[in-house]
Amino acid sequence: MKRFLLGLTAVFISINCAMAVDYACVPAYDLSHGASRFMSTITGSKFMGEQVAEAVMKKSIAKNMHGKMNVQVTSYSVKDLKKGIFKSFSLKGKNLELDGVHFSSLKMKTLCDFNYVALNNKKPVFKEALPIAFDAVFSEEDINGTMASPAYKKIISDVNKFGGKIGLFNIKSNEIKIRDNKFYYVFKVAIPLVKNVQNVVIASDLQVKDGEIDFVNTKLVNDSLTVDLKKVDRVINYINPLAFSLDILENKKADLTVKNVMIKDDKVYSDGYVVIPKDLPEN
Repeated sequence: MKRFLLGLTAVFISINCAMAVDYACVPAYDLSHGASRFMSTITGSKFMGEQVAEAVMKKSIAKNMHGKMNVQVTSYSVKDLKKGIFKSFSLKGKNLELDGVHFSSLKMKTLCDFNYVALNNKKPVFKEALPIAFDAVFSEEDINGTMASPAYKKIISDVNKFGGKIGLFNIKSNEIKIRDNKFYYVFKVAIPLVKNVQNVVIASDLQVKDGEIDFVNTKLVNDSLTVDLKKVDRVINYINPLAFSLDILENKKADLTVKNVMIKDDKVYSDGYVVIPKDLPEN
C-alpha cells in the first residue's frame, strides 16, 4: 500500500491556467466484494489502513509543503485502497508555503465519493478524472512573500525585457497592499526621459473571468503621472500575483477553475476546483 500512497501523494503536492472545465462523477466499480468491505470495517483494518494512509501522505506532503496541516483519507476497504480506489482525500492547512507560494489557509478536498488512481511502474494512472475543490486565503504578507520567489521574479524580468524593447518602463521593485478591502499594486519604475525613479500606485478590483482571477477597474492613484490605463490593465493582469499563486495548484494537464474571489477583512478569499483528467489507455 505504501507505494500507492506515495504515488497518490505526488499528485496532491504537485497540483503545479487553462480554460474552465466541467467534471462528472462516475459510479463506483472494481470494488472488492461487499462481504470483504464489511469485514474490513468491523475488524478495524479499514480504519487502520486510513490512519496509515494519512500518516504516509502527510509525511510525504511535508517534504514540499511547509506549515500546519491535517490530512484525511476515507476508503472503502484496505484491499480497495491498495488498488488505488478511495472515497475521499482532504487537506487543511494554515500558514503554508508550497514552492514559494504562501497561503494563510488552504483547503483541498476531492469532489467525488469514488476516486481511482492506480500505479503503473510507480507512476499514477488516473482511471477516472480527479476533481478537487480548493479554498484559499491570502494575506498581504502572503502575496508579498510569493512575489519574492524566483519564479515570480522571472515574470517581472520578462516584463522588463518587453518594456525595454518598446521604451516603456522598467520595474525596479513591486509590492501589494490591501487597505480597507481594496487591492493596491505599488511599483517603483524607471521611465524613459524621467530623471528619478517614480512611485506608481494602482488600485484595482478583483473579479473572476474565464475561470481565473482578473484585475478590473484599475485606477492610477498617482495624479502626477499620465499612463495609458489600458496598457496598465494588461500589464497588471500579466503579473497578477494571485493568478500566479493559484497556478501552483495545476499539474499533469490539470485545469484550474476559479469560481469566486473577494476581499474581506483585508485578505483575499478564493475558491474553485482543479480537475486532473482521466488518462487514456495505452495502445
